[in-house]
Amino acid sequence: MLFQSKTPDYIEGDGPVKYLDDSGLKRPFKMPQKAYIVLAAFALVALGVGVWFYQDIKTNITDFMTSSSASVEENLSRDVSYDLPLLTDYIDVDNATIEQQLIDAGYNIYNMSSEEDIANDAMQLMKLPSDVTTADAMLMVANGISSLDASQAALLLNGSWTLNVQHGESTEMRLRYADFTSGDPQAAIDAAMASQGFDPASVLAEGGSGVDEAGNTFMTGTIDAWGYTCTWRVSTIALSDMYSISGLPSDALYVGIRLSY
Repeated sequence: MLFQSKTPDYIEGDGPVKYLDDSGLKRPFKMPQKAYIVLAAFALVALGVGVWFYQDIKTNITDFMTSSSASVEENLSRDVSYDLPLLTDYIDVDNATIEQQLIDAGYNIYNMSSEEDIANDAMQLMKLPSDVTTADAMLMVANGISSLDASQAALLLNGSWTLNVQHGESTEMRLRYADFTSGDPQAAIDAAMASQGFDPASVLAEGGSGVDEAGNTFMTGTIDAWGYTCTWRVSTIALSDMYSISGLPSDALYVGIRLSY
């Protein structure tokens, strides 16, 4: 039939077995000289790039260790500024815009937001001291601030703050930092309130101040801004209760400012 394949007939029988000639496979293989030159060139380039990366990383780590090995007193006496942002300026502002506005204002910002934060419309930023790079900060916070020694912690914490923003049915902003100068919980709270324009007269008449179950000394009240009546809370606790770092000043404090609306 037309286009119908024909099945070949096979006949079984005895006969000699024929083998393919494999002599060509047994000949020695010799790479052309040009190929050796190209491979050698690639190897040299790869070696050069590797050495450059090693030296760059080594230099960064050496610089970091040198700066962080200064004494606690030296790192606390550095000419750095906190420049606390005014939280009410960021009411009804999305996270990306908040970050960009802080960068445009000249802050040295390290975005520590995780993928989970981003998925939940949250953000974690850290404002770094002017003499601490993002690379330095990444090294220092990699294993947690409590893993640092006192001089390293003083280098990072003096002049830095963190800002956490969480959007949802309501919005909450938290500003946190170490206070090495106030020396007294109430003085630290007064300074934090002044930085945000919180009027002492706005402190709630009932439950507006005291010490909470976690040991934080706090004050709380309300402020009207951008059409919202926002609730604010300023609290402080000993820095040693936050981080187990021996060698930092015993009167250092950890301050938190919260604004929700």
